[in-house]
Amino acid sequence: MKDLKLFQQFVPQPEEKFQQGNNAVIYTRVSSAEQEDNTSLGSQKKYCDNFAGKKGLNIVGYFGGTYESAKTDDRKEFGKLLNFVKRSKNISYIIVYSYERFSRSGMNGAQIADDLLKKYGVITLAVTQELDPTTPAGSFQQKILFLFGQMDNELRRDKVVTGMQEMLLNGYWVWATPRGYEDLNKGKASERKIVINEEGKKLRKAFEWKAHKNMSNVEISKQLKNIGVNISDKRLTGLFTNPFYCGLITSKMIPGQIFKGHHEPLVSKKLFLLVNQIRQENRVHGFVKNKDDENLPLKVFTKCDKCKSSLTGYLVKKKGLYYYKCNKKGCKVNRSAKAMHQLFKKALGFLHIEKEELQIVMLQIEEQFGKFFENHN
Repeated sequence: MKDLKLFQQFVPQPEEKFQQGNNAVIYTRVSSAEQEDNTSLGSQKKYCDNFAGKKGLNIVGYFGGTYESAKTDDRKEFGKLLNFVKRSKNISYIIVYSYERFSRSGMNGAQIADDLLKKYGVITLAVTQELDPTTPAGSFQQKILFLFGQMDNELRRDKVVTGMQEMLLNGYWVWATPRGYEDLNKGKASERKIVINEEGKKLRKAFEWKAHKNMSNVEISKQLKNIGVNISDKRLTGLFTNPFYCGLITSKMIPGQIFKGHHEPLVSKKLFLLVNQIRQENRVHGFVKNKDDENLPLKVFTKCDKCKSSLTGYLVKKKGLYYYKCNKKGCKVNRSAKAMHQLFKKALGFLHIEKEELQIVMLQIEEQFGKFFENHN
């Protein structure tokens, strides 16, 4: 059969590279509120509008218009832009001032632009970096520009981190002030004046209650609420373990080191250490331990049946119940004191002294007590 027209319906049709149209949207972005104040957003919009006019493009929407970091592409306004473009059937172009305004995430940003072109026929154009992403050379150039944006981002980050580390080494706090403090002179780290506020004076009581009254975090949280400070017992754990409150600075940016800060200490170093020693003993919130408690006579004397370590004891105040516990890391043995005492009494029941042995035992006890008192006179 020479006539092949009948087979035309089986022939694959060429994919449309991009939508044939002149509708476009504009996306503007700055990375911080300070940058927004210098009219950068207005300048971007003006340049993008002029670019669209010269190309004969019809602007059907504006997105962004605020500050969003482009370190990642999980941005609110950026997400709105992508959703709008993907759902619309008549958008052919996204116009940005430069490719770094679109994304600074390197190949991830390049992948988004590439997907928009291949899946939705939408071309991403930059006013200050004109190229044709529909050609192999233009697509390659676009990817390079996205990578340059990421590299610039990394260089800036490295510079900022180095500066922050230097300030920390010199004892200056570089983040938002912790709870209980306020900055009277907001500005550069070396110019900040971080002082204790009224809430901080009340939080100081929390340290004192913990150290001197052996109160649990739950109890302290309730007491603080009574004087107008709303803080959970879990938040108190972070408060008690933050050396900032005794005038010191630590940071993951400079691991393994501690520095004297320029801020006003909320508590003394002695009180801070005392609080954390108590906290180390009270490993379970709401529990109070007592080394010499008549309700826990078997402490230390008895051993864990799993790891053979000495058992400690504690009181659950809410229930009024005592327990014995193994404190060895990884061992979770926890026993009711009542049950333990019954077992101990039962064990003692197997011990008895015959009449003929009683005199010998009494003489041995007298001898031992005699030596004890002789050594303690």
